[in-house]
Amino acid sequence: MKQTIFSGIFLSTLALLPASADVDCLKISLSVKHAVAAEQSKVLEIVATEVGAAPGCSCEIVKAAIQASHAKPATVAAIVETAATAAPEHLRLISQCAVAVAPEALAQVQAVLAKLDPNSGKIGHSAKGVVDAKDAKGEVATIPNPLDFPGLGPVGPLSGGPGGQPLIPIFPPPGPPPAPVSKVNPQ
Repeated sequence: MKQTIFSGIFLSTLALLPASADVDCLKISLSVKHAVAAEQSKVLEIVATEVGAAPGCSCEIVKAAIQASHAKPATVAAIVETAATAAPEHLRLISQCAVAVAPEALAQVQAVLAKLDPNSGKIGHSAKGVVDAKDAKGEVATIPNPLDFPGLGPVGPLSGGPGGQPLIPIFPPPGPPPAPVSKVNPQ
């Protein structure tokens, strides 16, 4: 009973903090650990309240909740879904932190990601190289086909090499013969 009252007072006090105030994520994660350890059945409510109050600390909150509740993969997925619903802008960070603490829940966390963000529409490896999936077709079309005209494009044998024109022609080239060279000055 005392822990329930303490948790309620603590969570309501935390909710009253202004969003612009500097929040210590370590203190929040410790309070989440204590609150979850006291009431494991309310882990999702605690995560929703804490992430809603301090979305910048969502990674620490999720990790603390998973560790304190000794969550199974299904519970990890529920914690990720609750935290991502409270702070959708931190969806990827929340999922990465959850998998870092509970790697056995990778499949369940990926299922939650697919459910909450089914068509992110982004491909690429970095922020500079991210391209919309709709524009990717235009990029593929601009790449030359290596099977078209070998030796003339960026890929294929060059003339004078293996598979191209021989270095020493077997037959004289078609057309008029070259002009004779006269009066060569050896200086």
